[in-house]
Amino acid sequence: MKALIILVEGETEQEFVNRILIPYLVSRGLNTEIRPIMIEKSGGGHGYSNIQHLKNTIRPVLNKADEPVVTTLIDHYGINSERKLPGYTTITTTDTEERIHQMEDVLQTEIQKIKPYRFFIPYIQRHEFETLLFSNPEVGFELEYDRIKEDVVKLCSGFDSIEDINCTPEGAPSKRIGRIYESHKRKYSKVSDAVDVIELTGIETVLEKCPRFKNWVEKLIAAVNQ
Repeated sequence: MKALIILVEGETEQEFVNRILIPYLVSRGLNTEIRPIMIEKSGGGHGYSNIQHLKNTIRPVLNKADEPVVTTLIDHYGINSERKLPGYTTITTTDTEERIHQMEDVLQTEIQKIKPYRFFIPYIQRHEFETLLFSNPEVGFELEYDRIKEDVVKLCSGFDSIEDINCTPEGAPSKRIGRIYESHKRKYSKVSDAVDVIELTGIETVLEKCPRFKNWVEKLIAAVNQ
């Protein structure tokens, strides 16, 4: 059974992997090393603001002797320039799912330029990490003020699929959640609030409501079990 390394953008995704995803993967029989690594910026800090930062972070992982399965957990919403993804401006399809598939293909190509590596699985979250918080807001936001929970439930009811809640500059999931909290004089804290909401929701519900996310998780399980 191979090890699994997940490259993430920041502390929230790291906590999500440690608190939610790893226990689920272990429950599915993955008794191996599983750990997140935050993408390091060249000037300090973490995040996916430049393709080179991702390459610098992933390079030593690709050279590990045991050849772990390596994947990414990065937001579609945040990839908006050639600096972040070479060829970004040439991807012109308006179909979101096809667009993300093409972006993942480009990411695969960029990583293979570092070193031919058969155990890399590119994953871009549609539209961003906060999408997962919408899986069952009546349960996930249970500990928040009733008005906040009601507003999030109302927001989700306006879409056939929560993965369709869009990634326009003002329509991204995190921006929508932030505005709801602000309207009730609360501040949404991604690090302290997001993973708590997902934990209350339950990973099984998230997988049920987010088919793209579920497909990625199943790919990881299959690859690690190779």
